[in-house]
Amino acid sequence: MDENLIKAQKHLRIQSVNLTTSTINVKEDIEFALLDRSKTMTQGFRYVLRVKEITLKDDNKIWDYRFMYEIGLRLIFSEDEEISKEDDDFEPIFGIISNFEAKYFSDVKLDDKELKAYSAHNVGYHVWPYWREYVQSSCTRIGLSPVLEVPVYIIPNKEEKIKKKTKKKAIKS
Repeated sequence: MDENLIKAQKHLRIQSVNLTTSTINVKEDIEFALLDRSKTMTQGFRYVLRVKEITLKDDNKIWDYRFMYEIGLRLIFSEDEEISKEDDDFEPIFGIISNFEAKYFSDVKLDDKELKAYSAHNVGYHVWPYWREYVQSSCTRIGLSPVLEVPVYIIPNKEEKIKKKTKKKAIKS
């Protein structure tokens, strides 16, 4: 394991995960009760937007790190998979984009490499349960049944990270 990640994991202590923004869109004229789900698929993205550092004590003994995590999921017709990746104006059947702030305390100041390693491996893991619950409750509120399933969190490899970032462009509508 990377020494930067080990140091960050040793010192960062999760304090809270809070939803800061969210957008939910349902395509006009969609009747969820009549939707053939066998002809649909989901697409998603996730990544850390930024990290904010705050010194909480004048003697530099406690640092507050806030990771802004953006995540999104959408439901599309399977036949629209290719066009959804190319068309910036593509409108999904249903889309949800959210930002969560994950707040951590540390007893040492961490450098950019340590924060980057932690961003890639741990922040999503802490945000994921909140995201899963939010997607499921939002689906219920809009009448989408069965609700979209959000799988368990898996740490992405480098290829997946690149793919996820490019999908962000496709999912925003």
